[in-house]
Amino acid sequence: MQCVKWALALAPLLVLAALALYSPEEDTATTYLEKSVPHIGANFSSGGLDGEGILIAVVDTGINYSHPDLLGFGPDGKVVGGHNFIDPSQPPLDTNGHGTQVAGVIAADGDVRGVAPAARLLAYKVSEDGEGVSPDLIVAALRMAVEAGADIVNISLGVNKTNDRIDAAVSEAAKRGVLVVAAAGNDGPVSESIGSPGRNPLALTAGATYNNLTSSQVATLTVNDMPFVAIPMMDSAVPAEPIDAPVVFAEYARERDLAGINATGAVVLAERGSDTMGEMLYFSIKEGNAADAGAVAIIVFNNEDGIFYGELIHDFNEPGYAPRIPAVSMSREDGLEVLEMTGEGARAVLNFLLDPDHPVPFSSRGPVSPFYAKPDIMAPGVYINTTTLSGHGTVSGTSYATPHVSGAAALLMQQNSGLSPEDIRSVLVSTSSAVTEQTGLRASMHDAGSGRLNVTAALSAGLVVQPPVVVASVTPDRPRITVPVDLRPLAGHLGEISVEYDVPGAHVSHSILDDTLLLHLGSDGTVEGHLEVTHQDTLYTIPILLQHTEGTVTTTQDGGRLWFEVSHPDGWSFAKITVAGRGGEEYRISVVPDRPAYVDVYENGLHYIQADIVTGSRGTAAYDTILVDTATPGAAPPQGIPDVPWRQLAIAVAIAGVVGVAAKVMPAGRRPLYPAGRR
Repeated sequence: MQCVKWALALAPLLVLAALALYSPEEDTATTYLEKSVPHIGANFSSGGLDGEGILIAVVDTGINYSHPDLLGFGPDGKVVGGHNFIDPSQPPLDTNGHGTQVAGVIAADGDVRGVAPAARLLAYKVSEDGEGVSPDLIVAALRMAVEAGADIVNISLGVNKTNDRIDAAVSEAAKRGVLVVAAAGNDGPVSESIGSPGRNPLALTAGATYNNLTSSQVATLTVNDMPFVAIPMMDSAVPAEPIDAPVVFAEYARERDLAGINATGAVVLAERGSDTMGEMLYFSIKEGNAADAGAVAIIVFNNEDGIFYGELIHDFNEPGYAPRIPAVSMSREDGLEVLEMTGEGARAVLNFLLDPDHPVPFSSRGPVSPFYAKPDIMAPGVYINTTTLSGHGTVSGTSYATPHVSGAAALLMQQNSGLSPEDIRSVLVSTSSAVTEQTGLRASMHDAGSGRLNVTAALSAGLVVQPPVVVASVTPDRPRITVPVDLRPLAGHLGEISVEYDVPGAHVSHSILDDTLLLHLGSDGTVEGHLEVTHQDTLYTIPILLQHTEGTVTTTQDGGRLWFEVSHPDGWSFAKITVAGRGGEEYRISVVPDRPAYVDVYENGLHYIQADIVTGSRGTAAYDTILVDTATPGAAPPQGIPDVPWRQLAIAVAIAGVVGVAAKVMPAGRRPLYPAGRR
């Protein structure tokens, strides 16, 4: 799919509440989460699970606790406490709307019922207007939430890059038994677009899919065989067959704009808004004018950077109005490209699908690291009906996928109080449902994680799978690798399981030792697929990413000391090794051939090893992982690294710089997607 650059550069110290697509509030909107909540399998008619006893912190713009569905502030209210970091003298009351919308998806209990309607909330107001906030406020809110006893922290906020302070706070929260659920962001479909806290390996990161079938119109669009991102407007007419027609440009799709062109049987391309001050050209007017002119569809591209969600049915429609032709929205960048194509003749093929389990184009994508995959999971994030400042309304964005996951985690915690944050993540991720691309093929883990949240399957789970995602590396010197996958039963013995795998291009086999599945992997190239384990009628899906690199780094441990052996078929002159623990600690060493290479680590647990290897005049990367279990926690960290001649180090680093570290690469900035609108 063609990449669309929706992000704009912002000041580096700004963290954007960028994960919302706002729509105007409507008291006439459907006032139940009757679409997205049943779609993820959260059914309150049986089972008795409602989030009772679970405390969820919402780090956002505050919460409107005077809303009937979120009523009360203090020990007897829905919002039991919190803090206003913008004005500490005032309570954390939401005046923007974003935090109230997020809170409603989690735990509204009234006309709207959230995923966990009996859960209690903490409101941490870190932004007044939903536009930006210092990372320090997110860090402070995270720490305060942990001290207040939160079980879950929902963060529908993010930065456009790695922020070490935020990531350290997320890691510390996880170590203290708090699950942090973070939004992936709205910078998709550009790859490598997930920042902190969503990129943190210990955060449970949520991307967005469409809603249930009645809210999940998906469009595919090609112009002169080039694919573009096109998003159906809400309440658009749906064609019975794919549309194949020429494209004509009609400026703003006014009657006079269409009078001078032949739109009969064509797809009309029009710009959003108007060039006349005060002229109100709703999308419904543009669609109606195009239909009157004989067009078979209309594409409206944005009049400013970014993409938008359009609505055709609203309070200002002409009497009797009903959409007649398909209407889709497009980014300004893509619209101008299609406009240029019309000069030499452009032909569009437009198709509408109904499938809720596609990644939404705006949902941010990975990869973020060569060692783990992000996002972790997907949830509905389009046309979500929830609480607003003054009633109920429809919103879209990964901000609203995230609280679906937080609410589901609350139900799972209520059912299984002994599960750790890592256990909760594992169960939710491994029991998720398949997400497909518009081609019908399963979506990449970098686009859709393990799949779409399935609460029914999660609540029926009898296993905790660790790791829930397998990322491993093979090399010419190490052509096969065995990855242990722990299958821990929640009750009793493991019993019978069935195992299937689909990893095209790889050599895969397995063996079972007690409660551990040993996955044997080999490949001549980088491949992706998945492993499926069925246990007691519950299906667990474990994505597999097997990377193939030319060089090799092999790690062994002796106490808290990690020793490294580097090799490359072409020989090598220098390597820079980075060791990263999942808790955020990092160690670095520069090594040369024929010299012992080691670092001392002071935290047990899984550690990632990346070697940037210089061979000749180019750089390449190699990866390894090791589960450290012999370190001595609390020992003093090292004061230096083994000596390497500085001139050689400078030359080698300059060469190795072309390798890059995947976990550090991000676009320049992030800003909110433009509002869902009527014009």
